[in-house]
Amino acid sequence: MKKFILLTFLFNFSLIFSQTNGRVTYKAFFAISEATEELRNKSIKHYQDLLDEEMMAEMLSFNLDFNNNESLFYLSKSLISEHENQDRKNYVTGMFYGYDKIYVSRNEDKLVEQLYYSFGFLLKHRKASLVKWKLTKETKNISGYKCYKATYTYIQKWRGREFPWKVVAWYSPEIPLPYGPIRYSGLPGLILELSENKRGFIVDKIKFLNEDVKIKEPNKGELLTEEEINKRHKKAKEQLSN
Repeated sequence: MKKFILLTFLFNFSLIFSQTNGRVTYKAFFAISEATEELRNKSIKHYQDLLDEEMMAEMLSFNLDFNNNESLFYLSKSLISEHENQDRKNYVTGMFYGYDKIYVSRNEDKLVEQLYYSFGFLLKHRKASLVKWKLTKETKNISGYKCYKATYTYIQKWRGREFPWKVVAWYSPEIPLPYGPIRYSGLPGLILELSENKRGFIVDKIKFLNEDVKIKEPNKGELLTEEEINKRHKKAKEQLSN
């Protein structure tokens, strides 16, 4: 009997451990399509350009590595052809944070964003709990999991102005991990789909591991304030125009 109890305990411990270590793969997509029939009738070229951008987004794949205390979100694969328009390719990749790494520490309530700008990399440190979710009872099924809807309005500050971005997350309590794409975490379940303004991410696969996942906090770039970022950006534009 004691042996049975011990085996049961070890099995449950292994199951719990495996569910707190692993990797989630997300595919990117445009949450709001601007390639409408109305635009097609006005400008076929602009319409086609937007369709190309939507197809490029679907060729981006992202990983969310996690353990019991940390997560790291980053671009894992880009299938966008080198023969595509490079400016458009860079725009789409940048729009979906493809040049960035985003780290969350639950123990330290820390959010670290390693972001790429025209003048190089920089770091932003903030509290991971900055997101104040509004939970709803609305549900839908994603990849066989029952998910609940949560909303939030993220305020993007840029060059002295504020831009409100609507955020919608669909999380599953069946996977009790408080992680999600880019900077969003803290929900009572893994975020399987997320939209932030026009960009979106949806789960492609989830892999749990029976070993501890080692995660390294991003440290490439200078730690700058919003004001310092704006100054650097302005200076870089002036240098390019000279």
